[in-house]
Amino acid sequence: MTHPLIQLDNINKSFVTDDIETLALSNIELNIEKGEFVAITGPSGCGKSTLLSLLGLLDVASSGHYQLNQHQTEQLSKGNRARIRNLEIGFIFQSFNLISELNVYENIELPLSYRKDLNKADIKQKVTEVLAQVEMSHRSKHFPSQLSGGQQQRVAIARALVGSPSLLLADEPTGNLDSKNAQMVMDLLSDLHKKGATICMVTHDNHSAAAAPRRISLFDGRIVEDTKPPQIDAA
Repeated sequence: MTHPLIQLDNINKSFVTDDIETLALSNIELNIEKGEFVAITGPSGCGKSTLLSLLGLLDVASSGHYQLNQHQTEQLSKGNRARIRNLEIGFIFQSFNLISELNVYENIELPLSYRKDLNKADIKQKVTEVLAQVEMSHRSKHFPSQLSGGQQQRVAIARALVGSPSLLLADEPTGNLDSKNAQMVMDLLSDLHKKGATICMVTHDNHSAAAAPRRISLFDGRIVEDTKPPQIDAA
């Protein structure tokens, strides 16, 4: 029996500011299988980024249960959450979040520096492989300021991939790009999906969302639509 990569059961998330409680997510029930590419859409303030933060173990739910790759997450210590994040999750951000003082190779290498199970040769091999995968090997010694926006996002994707995570989380990955570079990044994500990657992408852009076979729409913190690709019966 196979288990979903992601299982959310009755997830609720509230924020309290100045004694006012705001319900950001309400009764979220969601399973995502290994190998799926899911676009999470909806208007501003509907809970998209909050949901992505919970999936990425950057925040915790107010109530409910979240299981990631059979890890029950709500009772994890901060240290164990960080360890699972490093092993299981790759993040791709709208603003790239590259470190300006590090070159391309060093930016990609950084997440592996926390891994005790890898030696220098292992790390070099992994970085070299993902550089080739995103077609940035020729820029490995360049710094972020020397790259275009599209190239910086390719480096950010390589950094997300380098640890061989179970899950890629992309937060508006084309939000800071022109149409040409946005299409290049979406083509790369689609190619990764075809090769077996599991991707959850928050986007407000319908063109980018159309690249994902499954689309989840949020409104006022609730899932109001979950459009899955049609099932193909085996012959």
